[in-house]
Amino acid sequence: MSESYKLVYFAGKGRGEISRLLFAAAGVKYEDKRINFEDWPKVKPTTPLGSLPYLEVGKEVLGQSLAIARFLAKKFDLFGKTDLEFGKINAIMDTLVDYRSELYKVMFEKDEAKKAEGMKKMDEETLPNLLKNLQKMLEANKCKDCGFSVGKSTTVADLYLYDVLEGAVTMKADALDKYPDVKACYKKVTSLPKIAQWLKDRPKSEF
Repeated sequence: MSESYKLVYFAGKGRGEISRLLFAAAGVKYEDKRINFEDWPKVKPTTPLGSLPYLEVGKEVLGQSLAIARFLAKKFDLFGKTDLEFGKINAIMDTLVDYRSELYKVMFEKDEAKKAEGMKKMDEETLPNLLKNLQKMLEANKCKDCGFSVGKSTTVADLYLYDVLEGAVTMKADALDKYPDVKACYKKVTSLPKIAQWLKDRPKSEF
């Protein structure tokens, strides 16, 4: 009997989207439970860890967005074919995590002046540094011109790269132009049939 999955997150992309992308890439059915922000205060006490996302796997519950993503990637054979690929995938993901953590810190800054200053730094320094580092990491992939970040097939690193950089590309269409391997990977993800279908059909959201 196959396992049942229920992903619970807010009604937006945020930290929950990487898991949705993994389900889409694997073609695995799941319940996509979305919580509206106005309902969060009353829902929070009922959640296992007091935070979102969390994943129900049968009767078990798993929290923390990247723990969930890594679990699903392993289940769906999207975590590389060798131990070395596994390590490289994690290195790319952790590099993206560092950037996203900084971005969220700035986005949720309540002081508008500090927020504006922080966003300027993200745009002029933090994002370019991220893209330079990603370009170096992706250049090392021996599968040249295949569009994958690690190895010769889709992995969670590709999906997470797309997920984290989607906002930057939406804001500035040429954001990746100076980083050919990063851009190729981003475009590769959007061209995958199951992902393309998900991007077309997923609910519209403000974030």
